[in-house]
Amino acid sequence: MIDTLEKLRISLIAISFEEEIKSQMNIDSDLIEDYEDYLVDFANSVELLSKTVSANDQISTQCALTRVRMASLNLVNFYQDVIDDVVLINQQDSWPEIPEGYKLPEYYNCSSDK
Repeated sequence: MIDTLEKLRISLIAISFEEEIKSQMNIDSDLIEDYEDYLVDFANSVELLSKTVSANDQISTQCALTRVRMASLNLVNFYQDVIDDVVLINQQDSWPEIPEGYKLPEYYNCSSDK
């Protein structure tokens, strides 16, 4: 996933035609490193939750649920930053208009196209 995020970062920078947009972007090397930390925090909080549930410790379970929530919010915020960057770049005035009915060429082999 980290490689994918780095590829995304490089691609977004490459298509940021306007310097002002580059300066507004959220995704950078530090943010990608933070993502690894967010994943570890999430995994640790879920592990804690599992232990507290197994121990039938309701008070600790409530605390663990709060940790899962905080770790989840960090991931949500990370992905929101990615969304914001994509929207920011896609709104640049220098893009050509997409023709009606346009489909990505098959040679891109993009399996998510329907």
